[in-house]
Amino acid sequence: MTSGDRLAGGSGAAEGSGPARESGVLAELRAILGRVTGREQAAVIAPGTALFGDDVGLDSLTGTLLLVEVQHRFGVDVAAEDLNLDCLATLATLAAFIGERLPARDAR
Repeated sequence: MTSGDRLAGGSGAAEGSGPARESGVLAELRAILGRVTGREQAAVIAPGTALFGDDVGLDSLTGTLLLVEVQHRFGVDVAAEDLNLDCLATLATLAAFIGERLPARDAR
């Protein structure tokens, strides 16, 4: 799969494969990624897209901004709960991590 496929919404991890609330979390994460990276195409990245590297282009600064936004929006302190930050591997792993920690009323 090329980065163009991922940006166009090509298949990665299935969006519906996790809890139903993950799709709402994915949508909000895409919006957050668009803001912190300044890249409009973040709105259509596939769930299996790597957050660091060429596809999304997060670096240490934008990664930190993402974590601040996630904590503000979802109330999940990713850095405190995942010391190795393994959940930042892909959009789907981050959405699943957040989804597992959201109270049912916060799910969209």
